[in-house]
Amino acid sequence: MRTTLYYFTGTGNSLACARAIAKGLGDTDLVPIASLRNEEHIRVPSERMGIACPVYFYSLPVLVREFIPRLDLSAVKYAFLVATMGGLPGLAVEHGEELFKKAGGELHAGFAVRMFANYVAEYNMRGERSVRAMQRRMERRVAEIVRIVQAGERHLETGGPFDRLLGRAMFNLLGRKFVQEARTRDQRFTVDPSCVHCGTCAYVCPVENIRMVDKSPRWLGHCEQCFACIHFCPAAAIQVEGKRTRVRGRYHHPDVRADDIAGQRRAG
Repeated sequence: MRTTLYYFTGTGNSLACARAIAKGLGDTDLVPIASLRNEEHIRVPSERMGIACPVYFYSLPVLVREFIPRLDLSAVKYAFLVATMGGLPGLAVEHGEELFKKAGGELHAGFAVRMFANYVAEYNMRGERSVRAMQRRMERRVAEIVRIVQAGERHLETGGPFDRLLGRAMFNLLGRKFVQEARTRDQRFTVDPSCVHCGTCAYVCPVENIRMVDKSPRWLGHCEQCFACIHFCPAAAIQVEGKRTRVRGRYHHPDVRADDIAGQRRAG
């Protein structure tokens, strides 16, 4: 069965996972969600489809939350969601179920895949050994996901009663506010004098939210909080105001480059 696998990524974790799943399934088209952000009606061209994206504040990124209800799922017989995370999955799969119903379809499988934690606004990056461990863990999980999807099994990883209770509590405490404010949270970004004025931040932004003005980045208020600009800055010059980001490392998936992140703006 042919598969259309849509993806969104900031540091490359979800893209690396999507690529591995596509390779395992075979006959799979990878389509960046950001390239379709201005499309009102999106027809899924295959009978099997998937979405790979990160978990943001115990839910799905705003871009993905807005994308799913615009899908025409009339031809889809099997749909799955792969949510990559550094912390907790929260309500990502549960919210995915709700959004697919809103689109008039059904989510048949939902997976949470632990990757490398990289939310630099709250914690530091771990070292190279952690990245290697992530790779091995991802390979095992991808093999399991491919098996379940190929078999057409129903498999929703929404957690047990305590996990769901914790997810709802954390989403209500932090996630709901994040969803409401995500687009304008770029007001917290600052640029150090160490900026080399290279324009990498504007180049990698998957939603074209950065413009270079007098050789320095300006954020335009429709941010997805993917932090691609922060992690791909060659001088580590972009900071989050009020956070200790200057003393924290930067990360992107070792198999994903700036061109891959920037390429999300283009379909195909």
